[in-house]
Amino acid sequence: MQNTLYENIALNQRTQYFLYVGEIKALYLNEFLRESLSAIHGKETDYIAIVPDALETYPDENLLVINPAAAKESRELGKKVSCRIPGKQFASFVSTHPRVIELVETLTARQGELLINVFQTLPELTLDRIAGVRIIGPDCRLADTWNSKFYMYRTLQGLVPLPEFRICGSRKELLQATIELRDRWRDGIFLTLEYSAAGAFSFLTHSEQELLEKLGDWQPPYLISQFIPHEYDPTVLAVVANEKDVYIGGIADQQMVEVNKFRGSVYPSALPSDTLRGLKELTRRVGRIMGSSGYRGIFGCDYVLDTNSNIFFVEVNARKQGTTMEMCCNLEISLPKGSPNLPELEYFAVTENRFPENAVELEGNPSGIHWGTYNLKVDREVVTRKSLRQPTHEREVFRRIAAGPGNALQHIVLEHIGADFVVKPGTFLGRVISVARNHQAVCRGLDEGKRTLEETIERT
Repeated sequence: MQNTLYENIALNQRTQYFLYVGEIKALYLNEFLRESLSAIHGKETDYIAIVPDALETYPDENLLVINPAAAKESRELGKKVSCRIPGKQFASFVSTHPRVIELVETLTARQGELLINVFQTLPELTLDRIAGVRIIGPDCRLADTWNSKFYMYRTLQGLVPLPEFRICGSRKELLQATIELRDRWRDGIFLTLEYSAAGAFSFLTHSEQELLEKLGDWQPPYLISQFIPHEYDPTVLAVVANEKDVYIGGIADQQMVEVNKFRGSVYPSALPSDTLRGLKELTRRVGRIMGSSGYRGIFGCDYVLDTNSNIFFVEVNARKQGTTMEMCCNLEISLPKGSPNLPELEYFAVTENRFPENAVELEGNPSGIHWGTYNLKVDREVVTRKSLRQPTHEREVFRRIAAGPGNALQHIVLEHIGADFVVKPGTFLGRVISVARNHQAVCRGLDEGKRTLEETIERT
C-alpha cells in the first residue's frame, strides 16, 4: 500500500489489543501499559504500533510504518531515505490511512472498545471519532492550548517565577520592543514562536542585526523574554489526575547545546535537595492549574537556575517527554514491587480522574542508579554506511545494572536507522542510553555511544 513502509501485523484471536501512535523512541512505554491493562482487566493484552520511523530493521512484531515523505523521497531517489515528518502531519496521515481505518474497525467490532496510547495528543489525530475508540492521553484541545507559549506564560504569570516577557503581534512591534528592552535585558533577548520544542523555532539574540538574521521569514506573533544566564536546565516529569493530585515522576538535568537545543538528559539531577523540593512544588502548582482546566495525563516542566540558584520557569510540555521511558525504567527498579508506573497512572488519570490507591512517589535515589541519554539528530544530509546490531531492550539494561556490581556500566544505541540510507536533516540517526552506578561512568558510556553512532555515517 502506498506510503506504508513496513507492516508485520498478525492478530491473535485470544488477545485484546490497543494501538500506539507515535515515534518509535517511545515504543517500549507500551510494555508497561500492556502489563498494567492485562492485570487490571484480567485479559491477555498486547499492542500494535503505528510509527513514522524509516529504519532498516524493526525490533518487534505488530508494527505498521507510515511515512509518506520518506516513501516519496525513496521513490524519487531510488534509494532508502529516512526523514522525520511533523507530528501533526503524521497524525493526519494515520487518521485517514485505509489500513489504519480497517484495523480500527476490525478491533472495535471484535473488542467493543479500542484504546489508543499516544506520545502526544494532537487535534489532527481523529481516530477517536470512530465509535468505541478512546485516546489514552490528555484531551487534544487542552494539550494544544497548554503547549502554546503565549497561553502558558499569560496563565502562569504571577503564579510561578517567570522571566520578564512580552508578546509582540507584528515585526514592527518586535523591533520596537527589543530596541527598548536591550539596555535592561543585557544578557540577551530570547525569542520563540508560539509553538516550539527542542530548540526549533526559538533563539537567543544579543543585537538587532543578529535578531534580523536569525528571524528570517518567521511570521508573527512572537514571545520575547529576558535571557537568564544559567548552568542547569532541570526538567520535571509529572502526571495530572485532577485539580488536586499531581504525581512527580522524577527530575533530570537536560543537556543543551547552543543555549536551547536539547540533546539528552542525565539522572539524578546534580541540584541540591532544597532546590529539588522547590522544583517539585512548582511543578505541582503548574499541574494543579492544568488539572483545573481539565488536563489529565503526563506532562513535563522545564526550568533554568540563575547564578544565584533562583528557579525560573521555561515551559510546559503537554505530552510525554523524550526521557519518559528512562524515568519508567528507573521507577520500576526503585519503587516497591507492584507500584503503578507512569503509563498506568496516566491511564487512571484519563479514565477515572484519579490515581490508583497504591501509587507511591519516589524519594531520593534508593537504587543508586544513574542514567543518561543522548539524541544524535543530523544537521545536514548524511549517508549511513553500516548497521548496528539490535541491542538488548533498554528495560533489561536497567535491571542488570540494578542487580550487578557497583562498578557496572552498560550503554546501548537504540533506533539506529541502518546501512545505506540517505538521512535528511532533522532526523534522528539514533539514541544512546547509558546506565551505571555513578555520573562519571554514565558520561563515559554516552561518549562511547556517540562515537559508535558517528562512525556509521559519511558526510555528503
